Amino acid sequence: MDLDPMVSTANTLSEPVAPPIEGKKRPVTIKDIAKVAGVHFTTVSLALRDHPSLLPTTKARIREIADRMGYVPNAVFSALTHFHLNGRVRAAAPRVAYLINHPLDQGAALYRPQQQILEGAREQARALGYELEVVTIGVEGNESLRLDALLKSQKITGVVLAAFDPGFSSVALDWDEYSIVKIDSLHMDPPAPVVGSDHRQDVRLAFQRLRALGYRRIGLAIGRADEDATERLYTAGYLLEQRAVPAAERVPELLFPYNCSVKQAGELVRTWIRAHRVDAVLCNWSVIGDMLRGAGVRVPQEVACASLCLLDRHSGLAGVCPNPGVVGAKAVALVASLLKSGERGVPQFASRTYVKSSWLDGESAPAKAPTE
Repeated sequence: MDLDPMVSTANTLSEPVAPPIEGKKRPVTIKDIAKVAGVHFTTVSLALRDHPSLLPTTKARIREIADRMGYVPNAVFSALTHFHLNGRVRAAAPRVAYLINHPLDQGAALYRPQQQILEGAREQARALGYELEVVTIGVEGNESLRLDALLKSQKITGVVLAAFDPGFSSVALDWDEYSIVKIDSLHMDPPAPVVGSDHRQDVRLAFQRLRALGYRRIGLAIGRADEDATERLYTAGYLLEQRAVPAAERVPELLFPYNCSVKQAGELVRTWIRAHRVDAVLCNWSVIGDMLRGAGVRVPQEVACASLCLLDRHSGLAGVCPNPGVVGAKAVALVASLLKSGERGVPQFASRTYVKSSWLDGESAPAKAPTE
């Protein structure tokens, strides 16, 4: 049982939650919820008010328990509390569901982009007067029926499909009842409007920059799951640039298999570098520098490297700096626009919005001295 209000599991539909209280005629109280959640009742009160002092996972777990127990807020008490804290009374903020199928706290380094996307989505939701409800679809099977019941019980009709990894659980709803926007997740239905980074252009930008720095045998190493989730935009950009260089300087791309660990990827990329005499590596994993060093490859003495997802501008890595927070914000702004205009379901012609990235020079890819 979670006794620390600052530590909790993610809000997953597959997590067992206590059934509604039986044999009690009185309404469920926050103290009832606190007993089930293993926290103090003040923590429950803060969670139900979306207080920023609590972790998002803690608030999500407590809200899930409250919903399953049939908790109904006292409207008069809530109004008086809000008036006391804010000086005026207003209705509760409408909610937008933010769906993921992989807990973002697992593999923290690899999931940092998704975490920043979520932060941007939260900020935009608050600015527009919405509350973001993060729901993790369980990895053990399709939970669409339970998800549909949850969304209907909370009167949620706006949905963002975000960070859906191929190979994990998917979701199928009656999309005609919802306004939907996807963040990447191009491998799955529905064919809804999409917001994401311009991965094809990111690869082209990085390739051209490394060529300008003097590198000639530039290789692309990416996760197959990332490639599938973006309709192969990474290799599309790579192949376009490969066509512009001499055949003798072309390097076949390396795709890491599904569920590949950083250590396994490092071993694969080391073998690939040596087999194809690669002098610069492009990788969409932000840990590419550590990955190569862990595999015994000296950077940049043996090979240069550049990240296609450079989030830390002070790391010494060269690479492409995306704007994941802007991606999340644009996704929420778009779903809010669809909700306000009453647009539900899958449009005949779904839009795609790509957020531009920028290049940053770094110690991992210094300019090569000109050869005689």
